[in-house]
Amino acid sequence: MREEGGALTAKWGVHSIRRNTSCKNTGNASLGTSTRRRLDAGEDRMITQNSKTVAALCVALALALLPARPAAAEEWNFYMHQSAPNFATSRGAKRFTEEIDKATNGALTVKLHLAGTLQISASNITQAVGQNVVQVGDDLFNSGNIPAAGILRLPMLIQSYDDFAKADAVLKPYIARQYAAKGSTLLASYTYPLQYIWGRRKIAALDDLKGLKLRVAQPEQGEFLRRFGGTSITMSAPEVPSALDRGVVDGVFTAGVGAVLWKDLLNYGYVLILNVNNSYFIANTEAFNKLSPDLQAKLRQVAEDSGRWDQEMLKQEESESIQVLTAAGYTITPATAQDRERAIAAVTPYWDEWAKSRGPDIVEALAEVRAALGR
Repeated sequence: MREEGGALTAKWGVHSIRRNTSCKNTGNASLGTSTRRRLDAGEDRMITQNSKTVAALCVALALALLPARPAAAEEWNFYMHQSAPNFATSRGAKRFTEEIDKATNGALTVKLHLAGTLQISASNITQAVGQNVVQVGDDLFNSGNIPAAGILRLPMLIQSYDDFAKADAVLKPYIARQYAAKGSTLLASYTYPLQYIWGRRKIAALDDLKGLKLRVAQPEQGEFLRRFGGTSITMSAPEVPSALDRGVVDGVFTAGVGAVLWKDLLNYGYVLILNVNNSYFIANTEAFNKLSPDLQAKLRQVAEDSGRWDQEMLKQEESESIQVLTAAGYTITPATAQDRERAIAAVTPYWDEWAKSRGPDIVEALAEVRAALGR
């Protein structure tokens, strides 16, 4: 809307009023002064009133052109296995909720709850989502609930991110079926950085593991350690610093992004890639099925994008963590090819034992993964 030379014009062609000042010298010339004043005042009031009408119409039109938000949005709760808000995957979880809102234009809103903010153990996310306690979750501690997911954590089976991608593609149908049986729909997957060994004292070869007490994150790591003369100890992450400081444990299995949290308590890294920590975005199936096909597709797409973002951000921060540890004076030793082959040979029989104990479906899935990896 603009005012030009006494003419008030509404853009977009909504309304137009022009004030013709020449009337004061022509048609109204024969009227008395007071009459002319009353007419002029009335004309001014009419112009002011119409100006307000035009302005209101312009605002209404502008609002009408904004994207409409749905009157009644679906509201979901999202539980995340991490508790530290600044950790990469916690930032990724926040990003996930924001991207859902954008992708669906508010038709689906998701509220983030970090681990410990609800009365749900991070190891029970599978059950919490399946029972619709929360509608979506990022399920890292899954292998006890989803046996096919545990294949990726078998020691020495996955040796690179490419290995993970190949094995993950093979296992997706198995993992999806097992989540479905527990009431959830698999949306996407990703992995934390590759896991290896960090110690208070020198670890530069397989034989250095003999007699060590190491904190493990899963029983499969403990089985590997047992085969080389070490002792596995299970404890929560908050317990690790004091355990390292008091010598309760001599080291840990983790990635660089984990070791950097305890960089003042460790001194050595032994880069023998043991396994990955794979995580899954899952949604309650009943809640998912209530969404329109369009919202289902958008939710899947955002979950897949978020999984990729998490994995790439973790890889980037892993590289940065190794630089920090090196600068802090750590001695980081890559495993020799001979040690790697010796480790694989030692645990290969365990892969088959582990699969057989979990049934024919897992035996079949492991065989397909090994074929895909040539291992």
